[in-house]
Amino acid sequence: MLSFWAIGMWLMTMNTTMFNVALPFVILDFQLTSSVATWIVSGYSIVFAISALTFSRLSDYVPIKRLISIGLIILGFSSLLGFFATNFTTLLIARLLQAIGASTLPCLAIVLSSKYIPISRRGNAMAIIAAAAALGFGMGPLVGGFFYRILGWNYLFLAPFVVLFILPVLRRNLPEESIQRVQFDGLGAILVGVAVVSTLLVITSGIFVAIVIAIPAFFLLWKHVHKTAIPFIQPELLHNRQFLTLTVFPFTSFFMNFATMFSIPILLFELFDQNPLQIGLIMFPGALLAAILTQSSGKFIDRKGPLVVMLLGLLLLSFATILFALFASFSAYVSLSLLVFMIAGSNILMASANNEISRVLPQTLIGAGMGVSQLVQFIGGAFGVGVTGLILSLQQHVEAAQTFRNLYLLLLIWLIVATVVFFVYRKTKRE
Repeated sequence: MLSFWAIGMWLMTMNTTMFNVALPFVILDFQLTSSVATWIVSGYSIVFAISALTFSRLSDYVPIKRLISIGLIILGFSSLLGFFATNFTTLLIARLLQAIGASTLPCLAIVLSSKYIPISRRGNAMAIIAAAAALGFGMGPLVGGFFYRILGWNYLFLAPFVVLFILPVLRRNLPEESIQRVQFDGLGAILVGVAVVSTLLVITSGIFVAIVIAIPAFFLLWKHVHKTAIPFIQPELLHNRQFLTLTVFPFTSFFMNFATMFSIPILLFELFDQNPLQIGLIMFPGALLAAILTQSSGKFIDRKGPLVVMLLGLLLLSFATILFALFASFSAYVSLSLLVFMIAGSNILMASANNEISRVLPQTLIGAGMGVSQLVQFIGGAFGVGVTGLILSLQQHVEAAQTFRNLYLLLLIWLIVATVVFFVYRKTKRE
């Protein structure tokens, strides 16, 4: 059963990164700036994040079979819409709708692992899921490059249809669950979306007037979840210091992953004149090796505990970021080798952080907590892409190699902050 979930996870994460290799050419086709083009990825990530939390919350009351069916129907419709898109607006709407459907399998895989797999085997299960995600992230550029080179970017929307073939298998093997009639907190979901999008606009697009929306949205969200019977985000999670601290690491994992997967195709195009298929071929081996390393980390998590592996993930990310800053402009194949460490570090950090979260939360909050973790990690991805696009846009008149060197040095600052947070968390837990 877990193998089919891993296949679904692989296909959905592949869909997330397929567009990355085509972005430099979509920018040219529609005459977009880098900061505008980032919304193809950032918007996808935000909608994915909110949808993931929504499906995670609904899984406490609605059978997972039904949720998966709904999600994949939306995915199929949006894929057709994107295939027939002829302008940037339609393309963007189709990608946002795709994010809703694509969010079902990844978020529900984490919920199932947390609820139904014993803690002694949970680390290995989550590592398998993370490895499938790593493979999907890596194959996305390869498949995307092939489809774009042969057929054009419209055909990238058809690839997610493959996941519909495993839907009957998933439905047949899922546990039977009863429906509980509850009122879903739609207002809470809207407030989360408004708060996140307006904050992203302030940070990545320089639209500072959006802060007038962001601050009240966060305030209203805080008040709302404390007075609603079944809130979108459980208030107990907001008062759990261990949980709040741990969310830094899923955020960091996808912040670095998405920043890298967004910037590398642009780097390979601008510095080495690589086409989409060549970009995919360069990025795939690194992702494949990273997937193998990530999967093997699961048993290590079960033996040594997640904290040791979390530190290893942070160190790998820092090591890769420093080397990217120093050597990425030397050769296209430098990126190939360094992607192994970057993607492996990101996914090892994600798997170990999710494992630690499942250990510190009570059983009644695991579903909600994993949903919030998914929300935070994809918000991290959105911010990673948005910040990267902003940094690149601000350096349009700087020599290309120096631009990317500056980018990775700035990304390193966040990794230093995350590492400090890790040591504070570990010290607090020991005490």
